[in-house]
Amino acid sequence: MAEATGLKTQFILGANTIGQVASISPPGPTRETVDVEDLNPTDEFKKKLIGLIDGGDMSFTINFNPEDAGHQACEAALYSGVKQTCKIKYPSGKGYTFSGYVTGFAPQEITAGDVMQAEVTIAVTSKPTYGAIA
Repeated sequence: MAEATGLKTQFILGANTIGQVASISPPGPTRETVDVEDLNPTDEFKKKLIGLIDGGDMSFTINFNPEDAGHQACEAALYSGVKQTCKIKYPSGKGYTFSGYVTGFAPQEITAGDVMQAEVTIAVTSKPTYGAIA
């Protein structure tokens, strides 16, 4: 794959393509480890087992417009507590699909010299899968 910028990348929450997305921090799953206690290990190394994968959180920042239907949908998803289908769609038409709960909708500081923004945080609840996105 050739190098590319994030220009024209989209975020889709449920049925809503979210407008005015300024940045996206994609999911970064991590795998837990479980320590195995042994008071007399043969090589003096702590043993570990692998545990579950935690989907972690992802977030995106929007240039916030309180009248925008997609921005309103982000806030509504926070209060509804309903699991959402989320998609990060790259300019190629492919991207990642996963499910999650909106756990944060935080309008940022408002000043005369900056664009109004809000940060949306999503707790990822499934494995992100890569493929074509309609």
